[in-house]
Amino acid sequence: MCVFKLKEVVYPMKSILLILLAALLLFPCWGLSEETTGEAEVTVDVTESAEAPLVSNPLPIDFSGGFPPLAEGYEGDYYYEDPTIRVQITYKETKEYIEGYRGRNMGYWVVDIQIGDASQLRTAAAESFTTETTLPAQDIASRVNAVVAINGDYFARHKEGFAIRQGTLIRDKLKGNRDVLLIDEDGDFHVYHLPEKGELTDTVDGKKVVNAFYFGPVLVENGEVPKKFPSFTFLSPNKYYARLALCQVGELHYKVILTTMEQDYTLGIRLKDFATLCQKEGAIIAYNLDGGLSTTLLFNNQRINEQKRVNFRSIPDIIYFASAWSGEEE
Repeated sequence: MCVFKLKEVVYPMKSILLILLAALLLFPCWGLSEETTGEAEVTVDVTESAEAPLVSNPLPIDFSGGFPPLAEGYEGDYYYEDPTIRVQITYKETKEYIEGYRGRNMGYWVVDIQIGDASQLRTAAAESFTTETTLPAQDIASRVNAVVAINGDYFARHKEGFAIRQGTLIRDKLKGNRDVLLIDEDGDFHVYHLPEKGELTDTVDGKKVVNAFYFGPVLVENGEVPKKFPSFTFLSPNKYYARLALCQVGELHYKVILTTMEQDYTLGIRLKDFATLCQKEGAIIAYNLDGGLSTTLLFNNQRINEQKRVNFRSIPDIIYFASAWSGEEE
């Protein structure tokens, strides 16, 4: 998948006003004909403001973590920015996907993430990817200095499938029963529907696969929701359920979308509706990860999707986005 980001020019509002004032002083009758008695219209072709480009500072493709986030990078409860990463978290509620639940809402979080280098999208295990150890997600995230972290695919639950973590092949035992997500060295997503044994390798389109996940299904592909989904009974596709998806929306630009069941008046979402929600939030590719009591969103090492009266399960792995800012221009 090739996604291109347009570079835009920033014109501060103060500068625009000065340009307009100068134009009016120099050309007071600009735009007026002999018959015109009203005020002149001055049109200035201005490109909307664009955010500053992020610095590319590659992190090693191994199981080390990122640089500690800057304390001053956190602005408010749900925003972080440094020269290498930008994160904005938004909570929303809607009744659009609720049927038969009068007066109740469906709550969900959208995490918008931009990074300067693909290596900042990383994975980490509770202990290692060769054990089944589980830990609270905060314990894993704090060890690797995650800016924002989510649960992975609960790799320790399976003895089958396809798993690559930080460039290391962990498991290659495909059985054609689940969709697979590959993330290449450029940070681009590639999805495969029910691949069989021998159909996947540690490269895709000539690029090294850095991380691969085995859960699914694919929720959005090429901006479209599939017409049908694999019949995974463990997903409870027709029930209102807490769900989480990792999405790519552009070049080094991602979204995490997760639904909550955190208060009495909020509900989860059915699988097909969740796919539609991800599409509406701009996903080019969206991949479903573990949900239910595994559903985890951490920011500044605090759980954002805290659910009342619920004991979240410990998990064996996280996906996280790290800062690559060492404090100096590279």
